[in-house]
Amino acid sequence: MMSASLARDLRALLSGQVLDDEAARLDRSGDFGRMIRRIPGVVVRPAGTGDVAKIIRYARQSSIPVATRAEAHTQSGQALTDGGILLDMTSLDRIQSIDAAGSWADCEAGVKWDTLVRQTIPQGLVPPVLTNNLGVTLGGTLSVAGLGVASFRHGAQGDNVLEIEAVMGTGDVVVCSEDANRPVFDAVRSTFGQFGVITRARVTLRRCRPRTRTYFLLYDDLGALMRDARLAIERDRIDYIESTCVPCPQGFRMAGAAKEAFAAWFFPLHLTVEHGPESPPADAETLQGLAPYRKVHIEDQDTLEFAARMEPLFAIWKRTGNWALAHPWTETILPWGAAEPFITQVLAGLPPTALGGGHVLLWPCRGTVSRVPLFMHPETPLVMGFGILPGVPPDLL
Repeated sequence: MMSASLARDLRALLSGQVLDDEAARLDRSGDFGRMIRRIPGVVVRPAGTGDVAKIIRYARQSSIPVATRAEAHTQSGQALTDGGILLDMTSLDRIQSIDAAGSWADCEAGVKWDTLVRQTIPQGLVPPVLTNNLGVTLGGTLSVAGLGVASFRHGAQGDNVLEIEAVMGTGDVVVCSEDANRPVFDAVRSTFGQFGVITRARVTLRRCRPRTRTYFLLYDDLGALMRDARLAIERDRIDYIESTCVPCPQGFRMAGAAKEAFAAWFFPLHLTVEHGPESPPADAETLQGLAPYRKVHIEDQDTLEFAARMEPLFAIWKRTGNWALAHPWTETILPWGAAEPFITQVLAGLPPTALGGGHVLLWPCRGTVSRVPLFMHPETPLVMGFGILPGVPPDLL
């Protein structure tokens, strides 16, 4: 079998693990999307950058496809290969150094953001931008820009990296930054690994305060939410902004010859401020000028708890089986001026039952804050991210 001979060649070549047993290959044949299955010929857990370089050179000479995979949070098979070499980057999971004075951390690409923040936040340091899901890796999110609820201030995670080590398609190892090998630096951020495999990154850190206060606001009108989100973005009082669209099911209505479920939509807006233990924010001043339909709740928690705020939801998804459903997600970034009519039209035709165990995401942000060249988004002062993120039994697709 080709996979057996391929595995023999790679074992002779590499220091890391080479797995060609059926269980290992099947275990890495899918991703979070649960829609596409591709079984690799062999799985490699590289011992370091040198192994990655050897694999790329070998694969190039032998015309064998290579895919990189860590936590496999992709939804459309981007981290899979059919019969090729699958690089399991979770083996590159070492935090090499944290420099508090220099405000940076040097990490291998397979380090999860959760692992990093649990070391940095107790030191009063945090990456400027964190994804909602901390169980993904630095290399993975830098390869797709890396967006979060602080992006309106700090851009993408790709804007907050000082240096990247990457293996190019030739097998050459290149260390790049804004000042060294800039074309490579610009090519490997937000390009899904098409130009190189990130193996190490020096990411920036910023000083953070130990506590957070989150204001849970609710809107019954998308335009009203957008007005207040814009005000929150333009002020210097808010550290994190997140929003969603939530259906309130109303029953069933005629749609052609049959009835379908329909909903009225509400729009939560969560505004979070970091603060010291003895200096909580002044609520009235923080919310001055905002006009929500309802002020629902105020939550105080440690900054680390806030960073990991999605973990209780993910735990529920896993207990109820929603985590194992198919995730045919679609996300886009819209010009601010076009967002309200477009989103309103989409939601009007979206039955709440279509979401299954998922949700609808809003992401208000400045459109000029990111300088990652290949992160594609509208060239407008403000933008609105919009994502429909359902959880669906695979047999319904």
